Amino acid sequence: FKPERWITERGGIRYVPSHQFTTFSGGPRSCLGKEVSLIQLKMVVAAILWRYKFQVVEGHRVSYTMSTVLQMENELRVSVSRRST
Repeated sequence: FKPERWITERGGIRYVPSHQFTTFSGGPRSCLGKEVSLIQLKMVVAAILWRYKFQVVEGHRVSYTMSTVLQMENELRVSVSRRST
């Protein structure tokens, strides 16, 4: 680990484009654990959704911008409660 790679000569933070840090890399030498980690991610999300109920806070106006990726204009306020078993 070399923390100096993130620091400029003047002591500021060096800008590095985010596309240089792909999560699993790509091509024939991509991450071997990619599929396993994606399955684990889906299992964790499913377990959370199974155990908890998410509801938009009453009176909160949901507004979003349509683009390639759905973007919220403001925060999304939700209440989280444990589901009864």
